[in-house]
Amino acid sequence: MGDLLADHLQAHDAVGLLLIDLATRRRMRLNGLARVQPDGTLLVQVQQVYANCPKYIQARDLVIEDMLPVVPSVQRTTLLTPEQQRWIAHTDTCFIATAHPERGADASHRGGNPGFVRIVDARTLLIPDYAGNTMFQTLGNIQANPRAGLLFVDFASGLLLQLSGTAEIGWDSAEAALFAGAERVLRFIVATAVELRGISPLRAATVTASSFNP
Repeated sequence: MGDLLADHLQAHDAVGLLLIDLATRRRMRLNGLARVQPDGTLLVQVQQVYANCPKYIQARDLVIEDMLPVVPSVQRTTLLTPEQQRWIAHTDTCFIATAHPERGADASHRGGNPGFVRIVDARTLLIPDYAGNTMFQTLGNIQANPRAGLLFVDFASGLLLQLSGTAEIGWDSAEAALFAGAERVLRFIVATAVELRGISPLRAATVTASSFNP
């Protein structure tokens, strides 16, 4: 089915989880070790737990839609399609996964006004890094290990787009100045794009922008 997590767990047990309530803008990060149980569930031995501030989270009331019988589809490419580029160029939310060579994996949230993620070309994205909780967990991981992943969710249709590749931190103040309120810029280079349809039943018809968005 193109489950990148299942593929990862075949060789590595480090995972990073992000628990987020979009309606209340509450989020919690859990990092630890995971094992797939005989019944297919995931058992996580938690090693780190910490809450984050609500900045840049767009509020959404999620509902579960009754999905008609549909065959899930998976599309793998090494470049972003024109449709995927148009979608990313209008998104207000994404999620980022990073890992430290010795300290384990981590998952975090990135948000802003629609269009805060910029398309450079079919394999390059620019993401502004705004002032956050000053823990620098994501940036520290990227500095030590550039391999990273991005997840984009279409809350209207349930479509998921998983990107794997590498990320680097742009310290150039002139580049950061291209994004209002940004302190730095993350440059993400796509190696693989996995588009999943007919997977998620979660939907949200309305959105309330974060008051912290630049």
